[in-house]
Formats: sequence, C-alpha cells, structure tokens
Amino acid sequence: MKKIGLLLLVFIMVSGSALASGKIAYVEVQRVLETSEPGKKALDQLTKRFEDMRAELDRERGNVEKMREELQKQSLVLSQDAQEDLEAELRTKVREFQEMFQAYQARMQQEEQELSEPIIDILFDVINEYGQKNEYAAIFDAQGSGLIYADEALNITDKVIEELNKAWAAKN
Repeated sequence: MKKIGLLLLVFIMVSGSALASGKIAYVEVQRVLETSEPGKKALDQLTKRFEDMRAELDRERGNVEKMREELQKQSLVLSQDAQEDLEAELRTKVREFQEMFQAYQARMQQEEQELSEPIIDILFDVINEYGQKNEYAAIFDAQGSGLIYADEALNITDKVIEELNKAWAAKN
C-alpha cells in the first residue's frame, strides 16, 4: 500500500528481564502492510474499488486535453469573444477535473485507512506478543521512530510478517 500516513510510535514492552537485557529491534511497518497476506488483500480490494474512478479520471483528462487542442487549433480563426468563451469553458473543465481528482484521492485515502485499521490492530497485538515472548525491551517502527541507522540483525520485519499472517488466518 502506498504511504498511508501512519506514524506508529515506539512499542515498549515492559518486562523485568527484557529491560535488564536491553534487547531492541525494529519493524518496517510499511513493508509489513504491503507484503503481508492481509496487506495484499487490502491492496487488491482498494485497487478493484477504484478501477472505475481511474477510468473516469482518464476519460475526463482526455476531454480536457482534447478541448485544449481544439482551442489551440481554432485560436487563429475564432473571434476574440469566442476564444475567450472557450478559454473560460476550458478553465472550468480543468477546475472540475482537479476537484474530481481531489475528491477521489480523499476517498481513496479514507478507504485505505478503513481497510488497514483492522490489520494495524492485529499488527500491534502481534508485535506486543512477539516482543514479550522474545524478551525485547523495545521494538521501533523503522520509519516513524526517526531511526537513521540500525544493524540489519535488529530487523524483525520478516518474523512479524509471518506472525501477522498466522494471526490473520486464525481470525478470518
């Protein structure tokens, strides 16, 4: 899934032995959402829902371009009033297209969030359980935590994807 604007902060699992050991790890949450089974399903659903919208946007974009080309072709033979009318009509069409695009974009973001919320809820549980079971003091989101560098050995993303897939299959 494209960037969904989620900032998952630091996951801190408090367990006496985990704090003493100081074990930390990080998860690439965006990659989990894009490559896990529930994430792929959500992306497929989103893609299917917006195929019609994309086709309509493409059709409208084509109409705007066709109108722009006609205006350029006829600009020498049209009276100034007729040309100004066509230019005003083109501006209106462009504005309508932009409004349509923004509305579709907002709707797509809303639906993306709605589809990802149940996945994220389970993901939080999976990460918490994994952290407690493996005695981690902290698990960070690689993107949302401001993490600049960490050894790849601290990356538990693949393990979290496996656990999320299992949890999702068990729930559904």
